[in-house]
Amino acid sequence: MDILDACELSLFSPETAKVFENAVERLYYSDSVRIGNATLPKRRVRAKLHQLDCMVLQSVESKLSANLERNIKNSTAYTMVTILNAIAESESDLMVDPYLNSLRLVPGGGDRSCY
Repeated sequence: MDILDACELSLFSPETAKVFENAVERLYYSDSVRIGNATLPKRRVRAKLHQLDCMVLQSVESKLSANLERNIKNSTAYTMVTILNAIAESESDLMVDPYLNSLRLVPGGGDRSCY
C-alpha cells in the first residue's frame, strides 16, 4: 500500500489509475520480471517500486500515449516494463542533466574524482 500511496493515483483519470494500479500490483507480486535479456528477481523489482512516485508515472503515461506506431500485444506487460524503465531513466536523467552536472564541477574547472 505504501508504494501505491506514493503513486498518488487519484491525480490520474480513473481509467489510467486502474491500469497503473494493476501493473504495479503485478510487478510487486511477480517472482521475477524479464526486461530484454535480463531477468530481475522479486527483491530487485520491489526495491525499484519503492522509488516509484507520481512524477515517474506521469512520465510513463506520456510514453504510453506517445506510442503511435507499434501494435502492443500485451498492454499490461508493456506497461509493467515501461514503469520499470521509467524508474531507471529517472535515475539516469539526473546524471545527464546539464544544470546538475554544472553544479558538480569543482571550482577551477576539474571534475571531482575518487583519487
